[in-house]
Amino acid sequence: MTLDSQADLRESGSADALLRVEDARCAIPTGRGDVKALGGVDLELRAGEVLGVVGESGSGKSTLAGFIIGALAPGAQSTGSVILEGQDLRSLPSETARRVRGRRIGIVFQDPMMALNPVVPIGRQVTEAAMFNLGLSRAEAKAKAVGLLRQVGIPDPERRLRHYPHQFSGGMRQRITIAMALVCDPDILIADEPTTALDVTVQRQILDLLARLARERSLAMIMVSHDLSVIAGRTDTIAVMYGGYVVESGPTVEVFRNPRHPYTRALLRAIPRIDGSRHARLEAIPGSPPDLTLLGTGCPFAPRCPNALPLCADVMPAVSHPHGGRTLRCHNPVPEGA
Repeated sequence: MTLDSQADLRESGSADALLRVEDARCAIPTGRGDVKALGGVDLELRAGEVLGVVGESGSGKSTLAGFIIGALAPGAQSTGSVILEGQDLRSLPSETARRVRGRRIGIVFQDPMMALNPVVPIGRQVTEAAMFNLGLSRAEAKAKAVGLLRQVGIPDPERRLRHYPHQFSGGMRQRITIAMALVCDPDILIADEPTTALDVTVQRQILDLLARLARERSLAMIMVSHDLSVIAGRTDTIAVMYGGYVVESGPTVEVFRNPRHPYTRALLRAIPRIDGSRHARLEAIPGSPPDLTLLGTGCPFAPRCPNALPLCADVMPAVSHPHGGRTLRCHNPVPEGA
C-alpha cells in the first residue's frame, strides 16, 4: 500500500482499526502526589501496520503499553478503552480479558531478565503459554517452541530448551522473550524499548529481527522507543508523546519530512545527521521534562516551547487533523513546510 493510499484510508475512516485506544488516562499515586502518566490518549493500529511510539523518558510511552496489555503500576487509577476488533477489553471480566490479551497480543519488555523466570528452564517458559492459551499438548507446545526458537536465531534449540536464562547472553535472552511473545500467534506485538539493555551491535540485530518477523507474519506492531533513529525506517506511522499526551502523529515519512509540533521538530533537530552535513549543528531542547505530579491545565511543553503563546500555559490544545492522516495537538504549530 502506498503512503498516499494509507493517508486516504485514515482520512476517510474506511480502513477499520484492528486496535483502538480511546481517551486513555492514568494517574499513579506516589509519595509526592499523583503522577498523571496519561492525560487522554487516542491511538489506532491497523492490521499489518508498524506504529512507532516515541518520546523522552516520562512521556507516557511505557504506561501506554501497560494500559493496552492491562499491566499498570500498583494502585494506578485509569479510565478509557482498549478496543480490539470492536471489543472493549477493559469492559470484560478480568480473566476473560487476560485470556484474550494472552492470545491476541504479544509483549517484548525492556529487560529480558525481568520477563524470564531465573529458576525455570526456557523451554518450559515458552511452552506453558502455548499450552494455556492455545490448548496444545506438551509435545505440540514443545515442537512449536523449538520452531520459534530456531526462527528467532537460537542455535541448537532442542538442546537449549533445558537451559536456564542465566546461561544465555543478553541478546539471546531477548530473542527468547520474542519467541515467548509469538508462541500464541498473536495479531499484535508490542515491543517496549526492546533494546535498552543491549549493546549497540545487538540492538540492531534485535530491531531487524522484530521488523522481519512482523513482515513475515503480517503482524501489527507497536514499537516503543525514546530513540527516533530506531523509529525511522522501521515503522509505517509514528505517535510522538510528551507529558502524557500524543502531541503529533501520522505517517512516519511525512512527520519526519514536515514536523508540525515544535516538540517533534526539536527532537528531530537533536539527532546527529549521517548525510554528509558535517557542519550541521545539533540543537538541544532547553529546559527539562515536566514534573508529572505538577501538571497544570495547559500544554505540558509550553515552558520549553519556542512557539508558545500566552494561552498555551492555561489551555490544553484540542486535537486537530491537518491532512494526510496527521493529528496535531498545538495552538501555534510549525508552519507547513517550514
